[in-house]
Amino acid sequence: MSASSLINALAGALLAGEPAPNLLYERCQRMLGRRWRWLRPLTQRYHTKFGTGTRPRHREVAQFLREDSGFWQAWAKYAGELAVADVWTEPPFMLPPDWSRDIPPIESTGDLAKWLGLSPGELRWFADLKALGYKQREPRLEHYHYRVLAKRFGAIRLIEAPKPRLKDLQRQILLWILQKLPAQPAAHGFVTGRSIRTFAAPHVGRRVVFAHGSA
Repeated sequence: MSASSLINALAGALLAGEPAPNLLYERCQRMLGRRWRWLRPLTQRYHTKFGTGTRPRHREVAQFLREDSGFWQAWAKYAGELAVADVWTEPPFMLPPDWSRDIPPIESTGDLAKWLGLSPGELRWFADLKALGYKQREPRLEHYHYRVLAKRFGAIRLIEAPKPRLKDLQRQILLWILQKLPAQPAAHGFVTGRSIRTFAAPHVGRRVVFAHGSA
């Protein structure tokens, strides 16, 4: 196969999923059908360049490969042995709907961190992906204040209030993203101008009302 064909195939594999180092390597080795030693350093270099930013276009990845000296060293040594064993298809770049023009273009966790004014590490901290706030039971690791309120007839209600910094981030997402998304016509909860009254109104006077829910 030609170097150009290999570059296009590698670019497709790199773009076919999440840009995590191990996943990048697994896709590329499956594409070539062999665990070439030069692939892991290549995918690590790719991750360094593109892993935390906006998802690159195919032509940008192809240009990265054309300029990568490690790729050309592998090509010079193994060109006669390289072949495509599995073709990966990139997810398409969809044309955004009209309402999305007012929403910030966030295509990765790196984009979200930048938009919120955070580093990727700070974003992971607020996301608490390892649930440290629950496992450690250390107030400094928790992003919420907790209190229990007594309700009538002996029931209780747990109040989970975000701490100021997290609350500010949540409000940014609410104001600039979530509130700009059009609600489904059937949705009435937490939608401005709708309520339990607007939900029930279409069913008033009906002989039969079918309610779907889970226990």
